[in-house]
Amino acid sequence: MRIGAISRDGVLKAVAEYDELGRDGFLSEYGYKPATGYLLVHEDRAYDSKAIAGVAHKFDQGRALRSEELSGGRSHAAKWLARLGFVIRSSRSPDWTRDEIILACDLAMTNGWKRLEFNDPRVIELSALLQTMPIHPEEVRTELFRNPNGVARKTADITSRHPDYRGKPTNGNALDVEVMNDFLVRPAEMAEVARRIRDGLTTGEFQGLSPEAEEEDDYSAPEGRLLIRRHKSRERDKGYARGRSMPCCARAAGWPARHAASTSRRRMARGAPDTSSAITSCPCTRPARGRPSSVISR
Repeated sequence: MRIGAISRDGVLKAVAEYDELGRDGFLSEYGYKPATGYLLVHEDRAYDSKAIAGVAHKFDQGRALRSEELSGGRSHAAKWLARLGFVIRSSRSPDWTRDEIILACDLAMTNGWKRLEFNDPRVIELSALLQTMPIHPEEVRTELFRNPNGVARKTADITSRHPDYRGKPTNGNALDVEVMNDFLVRPAEMAEVARRIRDGLTTGEFQGLSPEAEEEDDYSAPEGRLLIRRHKSRERDKGYARGRSMPCCARAAGWPARHAASTSRRRMARGAPDTSSAITSCPCTRPARGRPSSVISR
C-alpha cells in the first residue's frame, strides 16, 4: 500500500492520541523511537514529529506508517508537518557555519587565543549577534541556539587547537581548525572579514538578502556565505553596477577574489595552483568605467 497525503485534521487526531497515551505509550504502540532531529510544537508542547506524521497517516489513509517507511528529516515528515502550518523545531542545534566560526575566531584572537567564559560580556554580545544571523532557518533553532554557553564552548574548541596550546584538544571539528589557520596566516585580512560580517548583522543589511541555493564553493570561500550572498545580490543589481565600482566583497584589506567559480579550496586540495596572491578574473574586481576600484566597499 502506497503512502498517501496527511491532513491537518489527521495530525491533530494523532496529537490527541499522543496526549492520551503519553509519549512512551504512543511511541511503543506504533514502533517509533524518540525523535533525534525535529519536534512538532503545538500549544506549547513538543511532539515527536516523525511518529506524529506516521500516525496521522492512519486517520487520513487508513493505516499508520511504519517507522522505516519515512524519515523525520526536513525533506520528509518535518516538511509534511510544516506545510500543514505546524511549527517545527530542531531537537539539536545545527552545525556551526564558516561565518559563525569566523566571528568566534576573531573573538578568540582578540583574547590572545585563550578561551572565554560564558559570562564574559563579549561572549554574551556575540551570542546575541549570532542569533540574528540569517543562515539557519527557525525550525532548526533550539531554545539553546548559540547561547553564551555554546559560544564559550566554541571558543574553547578553537583555542584548544592553537599551535601554542599544551593541553588536550576539545572535540571541535575540521572547520574550526581551517578557519583558525586562516586567522593565523592572514590575521589582518580575516579580522576585516569578521568586521564586515558584524557590521552587516548589526545594521540588518544581511536580513534582506535571499537565502538562495548557492554553489557549494560559496560555503568554503574564506569570507563565508553572507558576504558572498551580498556580493551576488549587488552583481544582480544593474543600477548598482552602473553607478558604482564593483569591488569583490571578499577583497577585504586586499583579499584575493577567491570566491569566483574558477577558484575554491577543494581545487587547491586537489593540487590546483594556489591563487592566494593573484586577483582572479571575477567581474567584481573590475571597476566601473571611469572610476577607480576600491579595495573595501560596503
